[in-house]
Amino acid sequence: MKHFQPFFRLFFCVCCLTLVNPAKATEIFDGKTLTGWYVYLKEGGKITGESDACKVSDGIIRISGKTLGYLSTQEEHSDYQLTFSYRWADTPPAPVARNSGLIYHAIGEDRMWCNGMEFQMQQGDAGDLWLIPGTEANASIKVEDKPYGGVKKGTRITKTEGNEKPLGEWNEMKLICRGHTFEHWVNGKKVLSGMTIDRTKGKIQFQFEGHEVWIRDIQLTDLRAKP
Repeated sequence: MKHFQPFFRLFFCVCCLTLVNPAKATEIFDGKTLTGWYVYLKEGGKITGESDACKVSDGIIRISGKTLGYLSTQEEHSDYQLTFSYRWADTPPAPVARNSGLIYHAIGEDRMWCNGMEFQMQQGDAGDLWLIPGTEANASIKVEDKPYGGVKKGTRITKTEGNEKPLGEWNEMKLICRGHTFEHWVNGKKVLSGMTIDRTKGKIQFQFEGHEVWIRDIQLTDLRAKP
């Protein structure tokens, strides 16, 4: 038994450190204001605070869909898990699929759209990935060891399978970015994963693409190794 005592002491210490240094959740949306975010509009440029394009009500970010643009974090982020829920507003049937998306690893100047990777939210396509070039070549990535991107045009990579909820229900989305890896989760199911080659961080941006969408429960968890 004496020979096992050092092992048990080590095991106990590791467990304690795990409890003391869990992954840290960062509040990037307080449910009341757009503190830590800014809006960029195709017609109007960069603005801070609420506007007709984007307001907060009852803990929900309400994107009006009346103008094109996006809601962006002021800071870049890396090594994180981002969770949020979105729902299309109760509006009359649209002539085209309702559209929005989450751009992550966004870099470069503010424009329509920034160079980044889009976690698709479009009705019927939730979970797909778009590589957006901005003014430069888009992100270089690999999915199932197949290379994509590195070109000056949009590149689409489709999810492995759909798991989107019917119109009118909340979709729960999860994005995991750890080092060069990324994962797209839709309503508890991983639908796409891969590896970036040229980037590991960037801003996080919700798109305004002409349709009213509600976003809530935004939570970012820091996955960086703790000392």
